[in-house]
Amino acid sequence: MTRRIVVIGGGHGIAAVLRAMRPEGAELTVIVTVADDGGSSGELRRRGAGPAVGDLRRSLVALTGDEVPLGRAFRRPVTVNGLGRHPLGNLLILSIADAFGDLARATEWLGERLGISGTVLPATAEPVSLVAEADGELIHGESAIGLAQTRIRRLRFHPERPAIPGAALEAIDQADFVLLAPGSLFTSVLAATALPDVAAALTRTAARVVWICNLEADMIETAGMAGIDHLAALEDHGVRVDVALYDPRASLKFEAQELAGRAIEPRPRSLQGHRGIHDPALLRAELRALFGDAAGTAGPGGQAPLPRGRYQQTERLASRFRSLRIDMNLSLLDCVQNRPGERLYSTSKTALWAATNGLSREHSEYWKHCSSSA
Repeated sequence: MTRRIVVIGGGHGIAAVLRAMRPEGAELTVIVTVADDGGSSGELRRRGAGPAVGDLRRSLVALTGDEVPLGRAFRRPVTVNGLGRHPLGNLLILSIADAFGDLARATEWLGERLGISGTVLPATAEPVSLVAEADGELIHGESAIGLAQTRIRRLRFHPERPAIPGAALEAIDQADFVLLAPGSLFTSVLAATALPDVAAALTRTAARVVWICNLEADMIETAGMAGIDHLAALEDHGVRVDVALYDPRASLKFEAQELAGRAIEPRPRSLQGHRGIHDPALLRAELRALFGDAAGTAGPGGQAPLPRGRYQQTERLASRFRSLRIDMNLSLLDCVQNRPGERLYSTSKTALWAATNGLSREHSEYWKHCSSSA
């Protein structure tokens, strides 16, 4: 069975994951941030040539073998009067997007010409800029956020709810796995995953959401942040994580017990290459193992499996109830296993809302009813 895999992120981190995924033969969709405002992409944006496409180019190249001449040409810098010196791939993407009137259609078309196995899509269907809240001030733009000397508390977008390509949302909804690629926490990872409609799609998908953790903190953007602080930032922005894939030898540390306490599966594995970055061969081997481990996962009590991903989501919700010391009279898992998948998840979300806002007598009675009817 061909697995449906979605990879979300930006920068060099997503390129590392795609190099690992290239020979896998999965049905692959790549969703890439276009919020960059530095380097060639930023210069082209300032000159009015279009949205930031540098990370789209990197993703296309990462999925293209070195034997493909067009892929090698994508990396070559060329000088164009009035625009300056830029990688040819950036100029091609923008030119074809202008011809189609659609950036997503342009990257799909180029992917076909490059012969890649997969589809590369922009995270937004319109230009978007990042705005960060940091200790009482607003920082505008990806480059400025990456150089911020103060702790970033919240990432916002301009426009606040940018349009997302329909193909991107459909791919998340139908995926077996969603991989959150490593990269700069705010300007690559959250720049793609915290988009309101993307975060909502991650919440409702039946896929397992796997966070491929960074090996180290950024020297500026996340200076002083521990591994669990990175996770807290994802959760604070509504980004769901089911599995944390990390290297226990890396300088960015994670504690398996702490992750498990948040109902996130800890997966400590050797991932770091000799240059201090994710090694494609090691990452490929671990992803293969992860995809294989997921085959045939059963639901509670050995009954027919819940929809993919719902079991992990429900388990996390139950964990949060337990942490609030709520007497359910029946475990959440036992209660919801007899309910259809979509109703199951919406029911447990409603219950969690009630718990975090102070469980009312009405909701307590609801769960007693649920217990008696299960």
